[in-house]
Amino acid sequence: MITTNRYNYYEILEVGSNAAQHEVTTAYERAKMTYSGDNPAIYTIFSENEARELLVLIEEAFSVVGNKTLRGIYDQRLLGAKVPVKEIAKDLTYEAILNASKAQFPEAKSPATKPSFKLNDAFELELKNTKEWDGELLKKVREYKNITIERLCERTKINIWYVKAIESMDPENLPAIVFVRGYIIQICRELDLNEKIVTDSYMAKYKAKLK
Repeated sequence: MITTNRYNYYEILEVGSNAAQHEVTTAYERAKMTYSGDNPAIYTIFSENEARELLVLIEEAFSVVGNKTLRGIYDQRLLGAKVPVKEIAKDLTYEAILNASKAQFPEAKSPATKPSFKLNDAFELELKNTKEWDGELLKKVREYKNITIERLCERTKINIWYVKAIESMDPENLPAIVFVRGYIIQICRELDLNEKIVTDSYMAKYKAKLK
């Protein structure tokens, strides 16, 4: 199991903390290419699971230092103290992640044609009255609306691994909790769900799984 306790996000991306924003993006793309399954040489050094874990860490690192708002918070917290990455991420407030999420992933404009689906009045009523949400129900709504996981990832810009982990509520393959909340908000917008009700309920169940 690879751990981030010895590293900070800049070290994960192999870039200096004073790097310009475009240099961070370049480093991220380079790291993704290096540890991708498309690069067979990586498996001479790491196992498939280790390479996958590294890619998850790379995505998490870029979700912070690739965003100016979150990078500023991270840099302030990191300055003068070497603490585990996960501990730093916990100090990013919901307000900060929500504002940054809106900036990084603006509400997608509806395309000329959206996936068609057969309206189920009974299910629509059930969704309207549902107060308890989890990953399984999010997946059920996505499939009901004929939205493939690939399309959801393309529209929300969320890594496909994270979407799958969100639907299976798998903490081992998801980043810091504040980022999970931001991703749920983006998914709610794409699925036309009440983001406050769904996100609050999902996160309550998700936090329970972390205990």
